[in-house]
Amino acid sequence: MVDHIMNMAIVMGSMQITNRLDLEDTKTKQIILGAYVTAQAFVVGLSYLIQRRIQAKKDTTVLKYMDQPKPMSGEQPKLVTTTNMDYDLEQNAQAQKQALIGLALMVFLHFQFGVIRPLIVQSILPVKNALQSKWAQVHIFGKPAEGDLKRPWKADNPFAALTGQTEEPQSEAAEKAAIKKAEKAEAKAGSKSESKKDL
Repeated sequence: MVDHIMNMAIVMGSMQITNRLDLEDTKTKQIILGAYVTAQAFVVGLSYLIQRRIQAKKDTTVLKYMDQPKPMSGEQPKLVTTTNMDYDLEQNAQAQKQALIGLALMVFLHFQFGVIRPLIVQSILPVKNALQSKWAQVHIFGKPAEGDLKRPWKADNPFAALTGQTEEPQSEAAEKAAIKKAEKAEAKAGSKSESKKDL
């Protein structure tokens, strides 16, 4: 929750700074655009550095977890069996994709419609979020994957933080029980499939 409050403070602060700037001045626009491009290049570069470190570690420890479906989808949680390396690469790849999509959108808005104000906050928040990401904490800052950094990494819910609602994390025992139940269900389904083939 503190992190989301800090993000809101950064947004509000950047808005105050923007109101004090002459956004019609060409030099000011160039400085803002330069800061934005530098920030985005840092985020993308950091993600590729993380990717190389994940691949260098080659952590093939088996990771099993229940993949929770999207709300209101009506689907059941699915058992996922992977490795720490593959999981970390997937999470980092998703972050890379989001960064590139955000970059493409802001570049389009800036050059097509002359949008300049959002570039200021977008020069700060992505860098902060990238450095505070769980994969950066583990692979850049060398923190152990324990506690809040234990895989699978849970995505933060900003709306829950704003409304004061907190999602109770599933206990380790409950998670293990759910995994065992899913494994038994898969084994049972597999045996039925083999029986049909024999017939």
